[in-house]
Amino acid sequence: MSSRRSARWPGTRPVDDTGGADDADLAHRNTVAAGYLADGRLDRAVRALESLLDDCRAQLGEEDVDTLVVEGNLAVALVMGGHEDEGAMLMSANLARRERVFGDEHPQTLTARDAVAATHRLAGRLPEALWLYSRVAPQRNRVLGPSHPHTLTTRLGLGLTFAAAGDTAMALDVVTAALQDCDEVVVEQAELLRSCLAELQGAAVPGQRSGSPQRFARAAVDVVAGADRGGPP
Repeated sequence: MSSRRSARWPGTRPVDDTGGADDADLAHRNTVAAGYLADGRLDRAVRALESLLDDCRAQLGEEDVDTLVVEGNLAVALVMGGHEDEGAMLMSANLARRERVFGDEHPQTLTARDAVAATHRLAGRLPEALWLYSRVAPQRNRVLGPSHPHTLTTRLGLGLTFAAAGDTAMALDVVTAALQDCDEVVVEQAELLRSCLAELQGAAVPGQRSGSPQRFARAAVDVVAGADRGGPP
């Protein structure tokens, strides 16, 4: 079992410069890999994160806070890079480990749970996605607040799931409510919510052709990936 110390890498918690040389090297590699992921260089991100995860597990342990962050980012990179089955399996394992280490409603656990829900949605496993989104949305609302970027990401995912399942009316309700709670300083989420709402409104008008809200799915996963690179919620 890991010492469960506080994560100290850029993208998780403030850097603790008391770490040794090995920690500094892992931290640098984590920053580089996260940059690949952020820039959409998914093949390079996967290769870098796979190598980094092996070393983190060996040096820090499987349930170390930093190891879990790297593991979660690798799972997202795999899904985004087209390796859905492998990424989904790793993501589910990562969620189970975060539940043990952090607890059920810790922000990092909720990040992983949202990512699993998004993966189910992208794969068309809508009942599983709906069940998870319906769980994590109120949890993030309680822990982070209704207007937090991560909460808004989950609410968008929930709306997209209803839309994919053919329940446009419920999707409209979910996305409209999220947009009403959205602080305009949260630019990325505000734009996604507005665009998705316009698509849903078009789909709700008989005879009016509209693009599929699923085109917002990958952007929603990008936000999930960013959750482990950004500062503490």
